[in-house]
Amino acid sequence: MRWWMLAGMMAGCDGGGSGSRVDDILALTGDDAVGDALYAQNCAVCHGAAGGGGSGPNLTGESLDREVVQVILSGEDEMQAFGDVLSDQEIADLLAWLDTNVFE
Repeated sequence: MRWWMLAGMMAGCDGGGSGSRVDDILALTGDDAVGDALYAQNCAVCHGAAGGGGSGPNLTGESLDREVVQVILSGEDEMQAFGDVLSDQEIADLLAWLDTNVFE
C-alpha cells in the first residue's frame, strides 16, 4: 500500500488518535480534591477562581462532554493545549472538579 493511502486512512481513523485518548480519560474516575488544586494552578488565571470567566470564557453552565476534553487536550483559540502538560488521570481529576463545582 502506498504511504499516502495509509496516511489518509490513518487520518480518518479515530482508533489510535486523540479520540481514543478522550475515551480513555472519560473512562477514568477523577478525584475532585486533586482537580481543585489542578484547576487553581492551571485554569483559574484565565477562567476565574470559580469558573466564571476572566480573560478566558465563563465555564459555568457547560457540561462534561467529549468536546470539553478535546479542548483541554488540544487547546482552542488563545487557550494552550494541556495534553502534554497534564496526565490522563490529572485531566480526569480536573474534570471531576469542574463537573462538581462549575458545570451544570
